[in-house]
Amino acid sequence: MKNYFTGFITATCLTASLFLLMGSQNIKTQTEPIIITSEKGTTKIGGGFIEIDSPSGKKIFDVNVGDSNHGELTIYNKNGNSISKVSANEEGDGYIKVHNESGKKVIDIKSSSFGGFFSTYNAQNKQTAYLGTFQNSKGGLMTYNEKFDLTSFVGTSDQSDGKISLYNSQGNSVVRIGSLYNSGNFGDGFVSLHDRYGEYGWHKSGKND
Repeated sequence: MKNYFTGFITATCLTASLFLLMGSQNIKTQTEPIIITSEKGTTKIGGGFIEIDSPSGKKIFDVNVGDSNHGELTIYNKNGNSISKVSANEEGDGYIKVHNESGKKVIDIKSSSFGGFFSTYNAQNKQTAYLGTFQNSKGGLMTYNEKFDLTSFVGTSDQSDGKISLYNSQGNSVVRIGSLYNSGNFGDGFVSLHDRYGEYGWHKSGKND
């Protein structure tokens, strides 16, 4: 019995000494990732990342430290293609990217120092729409054709009124609807039509004479 207690006390002292030594030297240990496997797939947990694979071995989810040292979450479809990502850009503004089944980006949702905005893209990676806040802190919607040529703007004018502008395939303004400010108009409605080259053609003010 005496030998038992002697051995127990000795082991306890050695263990305590080991922890004190590790704590005093601030030793950082490196280990292999932890791998958990079941019929639902495989989960890997390591330093700075968590990864989940499907039963077929395709990666379907991961959380890791991004290139700018921000957190990054990515979801993949069953074919292993990225379909959505949540992270932050280098400046620290958040974003969400949504991809189609082939992994091509089709939607961006971002924040910035002046506000938030939403952008869409076609299969050729050309932007087709923008909805959100502009750098002048005013909101608006812009649409583009398949070649990323501006086709319309619906939003707020420099005078903080509503505004609609339409453009032809050459990028020239052909229709303008909004509020008119000049020597005789102070926010009165107007419609302006232009020719194919964007030159003035016809204009009508809503002001009563």
